[in-house]
Amino acid sequence: MTLPTYEQAMGTSREGAPFSNGTEGECWMGQHCYRCVNDKPAREGREQDGCVLILVALDQRTPAEWIEDQPFSLYHRYRCLYFRDEDDGGGGSEPEPIPDPPGQLALAPREPLERPARMFAPTAQDVRPVTEAVTP
Repeated sequence: MTLPTYEQAMGTSREGAPFSNGTEGECWMGQHCYRCVNDKPAREGREQDGCVLILVALDQRTPAEWIEDQPFSLYHRYRCLYFRDEDDGGGGSEPEPIPDPPGQLALAPREPLERPARMFAPTAQDVRPVTEAVTP
């Protein structure tokens, strides 16, 4: 699943900043964006190849790909549909189809029935405990 272009992401974004201040943004992005394979090029010095959803958020708009999850949590306020942890394993960011079992006859061809997008699956971030406590 490839990221949308900046124009597509900006066109589908919601009005309003996703975070009320920089601390909220840094906490959430530190838990998600800074570990995601989609923003890895930016961390390696190729900012032009980084995640466009971050650019939309910096333009004071909330990307449609960020679904509100726990609105009162600094670390889990949104779930990004394109998040893929670097530690999840696998070769690329594209999901691979499940192969047919050997010797199994297919009743119908799979291609027209397969969806172009992948479903959300729990990642390492869902089971990883938050070790930093936030004090007011």
